Amino acid sequence: MKHILLLLSLAISIILTGCSNQVAGEENESKNQPPLFEIPEQTKYKNNPQAPDDQDLKEVGDQAEDMDGQIALKAIKEMEKYVELGPVQMVVKDVKVLNYSPSPDLVDYFHAFTHNETNFNYIKFTVAIKNTGDQKVNVAPVEVLKTNTGEKLGFNDDFYLEKLKGEYEPGETRVGQMGFVLEHDWEELETVMIETSDVLDQEGNTLAEGEKIEVQWE
Repeated sequence: MKHILLLLSLAISIILTGCSNQVAGEENESKNQPPLFEIPEQTKYKNNPQAPDDQDLKEVGDQAEDMDGQIALKAIKEMEKYVELGPVQMVVKDVKVLNYSPSPDLVDYFHAFTHNETNFNYIKFTVAIKNTGDQKVNVAPVEVLKTNTGEKLGFNDDFYLEKLKGEYEPGETRVGQMGFVLEHDWEELETVMIETSDVLDQEGNTLAEGEKIEVQWE
């Protein structure tokens, strides 16, 4: 009887070990996604006139202030998610939720994006796009941004305005930031779905369909 129990115990241990290794392998593969292209060092970050520099905000609670106003980091998802859209390669990097109190001279600007223009929360991230093809293409890195809390935002809701949508010459790479005001409670944020546009040629024909990038908050 003891011999049978020992064999059963060993069998269960082997099965559990195999399952554990499989899960760990899948997780590591997801976290160690190889880059499709090198983001140009000189354009990885530039200060935006609509919001303070947040590149040094790495821990929840970190704050920054400059002539544009005051920001505080509420949540961060450090990541680099690459997708291929036909000839277009794209990466979404380091998704953050920030609380923002704009300077008085920017309040009117944000009135077009929210009714709480003196203090609001927004989600932002860095985007890099490269046209690897031999012809001009037209693409928008965010056609629609959706959250589990019910937000549904389009490219025109981006207040960073860093010219990431539009025509890309063959071999051209652009890097910039995008920011979207959140009207719903950011503390209930669990998932963010970023849907790109289709990639079009100069005649408006579809070269590749858009992709979806899901961000899950831990």
